[in-house]
Amino acid sequence: MGDLSHIDRTAIQHEAEPLEFSIVTVTYKRDNILQRSIRQLAQVAAGRTDVEYILVDNNPDEVDRSPMLASFTHHQYLKLGINKGVSARNDGAAVATGRFIVFVDDDALLNPPDALSRYRQSFADHPDAAIVTARHIDAKTGRTPREAFPHTDKSLPQDRPFKTFRFQGNGFAMRRDAFAAIGRMSDDYFYGLEEIDYAYRVIEAGFEIIYQPDIWIDEYNDPGGRLPTRTVEEMRLTNKMIISWKYMPLAYLPINLLGFSLYVFILNKGRINVARSLWQFVGWVHQNRGRRSPIGDGAISYIRACGGQVWK
Repeated sequence: MGDLSHIDRTAIQHEAEPLEFSIVTVTYKRDNILQRSIRQLAQVAAGRTDVEYILVDNNPDEVDRSPMLASFTHHQYLKLGINKGVSARNDGAAVATGRFIVFVDDDALLNPPDALSRYRQSFADHPDAAIVTARHIDAKTGRTPREAFPHTDKSLPQDRPFKTFRFQGNGFAMRRDAFAAIGRMSDDYFYGLEEIDYAYRVIEAGFEIIYQPDIWIDEYNDPGGRLPTRTVEEMRLTNKMIISWKYMPLAYLPINLLGFSLYVFILNKGRINVARSLWQFVGWVHQNRGRRSPIGDGAISYIRACGGQVWK
């Protein structure tokens, strides 16, 4: 799990003052934008004593970044000592004490100032929801990228809330008791589409996911720590193949694997090696033959009730 020996649990008083929210950020090679994100989160938490901030440090260096958290009454700092990628969210969730866990990337700004109250209200309005996912906005364009819209029907209005079966890994809140019931997010993915894997597990467990665009994330896509675009896209394609193999009913699997591969190839104007992604996928399946667990009729019905298509 990595070295969790360096944990600063400053000013947490669980019994005297139960916490409502734990905000988790995983960081790697983005100190400048991270500090801006932290300042924004401090404003979101301003005046509240029921919020803790948890910084999971993926940087394999000797820098102590805990002083960045001084503006939070309650905070924790986890220095992992290795770069675990997106799966490090699990380390933050494991030590979270709030009723709700909010995940915010280190190059993103959470809005508006009362975002936490809006998350809580959305959970109150939807008692079966495990996750409330915010709207993703590209800071450069001011728009929501097609791939960041949490539904397979991209024609749906982006400014209206709805029940869905997908969520974005940046700016989502989760009930901590639901996290405990469903389990940790998969460690299979270093980066890319890990949310789809977890979304299948959320709906298979009988929970709902709510898209709430009244809460939004300004995503800056900071280049620090990012892999080359071609590598990322091939990784995402391999991940999607793995996810589909793990959870998709057999009747829909061939068209999904072919359709998504073609979509990614066209989207990247032929600049990715689909054969390499396929070979990595085949290698993964060979080593994990017993891990196929297709979703059942209940989850299929839920996807269709949300207006989704199971094969996507």
